[in-house]
Amino acid sequence: MALERRCFGPHEGLFQRRQIRRLLASATAAWFVYGDYWGACCMLIGANGRARWGRLYSLAVDPAHREKGIGRALVLAGLDWLAAHHIDQCRAEVKAGNEPARRLYASLGFVEAGGLPHYYGIGGHGLRLAKTLRGAP
Repeated sequence: MALERRCFGPHEGLFQRRQIRRLLASATAAWFVYGDYWGACCMLIGANGRARWGRLYSLAVDPAHREKGIGRALVLAGLDWLAAHHIDQCRAEVKAGNEPARRLYASLGFVEAGGLPHYYGIGGHGLRLAKTLRGAP
């Protein structure tokens, strides 16, 4: 919760305690933590009966530790976890105005696959991202 509060405001997707507890207990979620909670990433596996996919659900890096490769390391660990679970597609969402995150995701091979008007509230537009995981077992 402390990392969440350092990274997100109440109108920026801040998780509530119950959400974190539910994700921690889920068999289809994995958390990756860097250092002494300098960063955390949550990956999910989703399915609908016809297909399975991964989702980069959350990435938070403490503002005091940004620009050090922590976000990249966390996402790469999550993508490796998805590939180990035979997932070959990862989805994500990002705020349209979050240029550092968009650059990070693009450098990791995510492509912008569509707009999400007002996804983060009125005027808070988002982008849908997708990445094919090459070499998934």
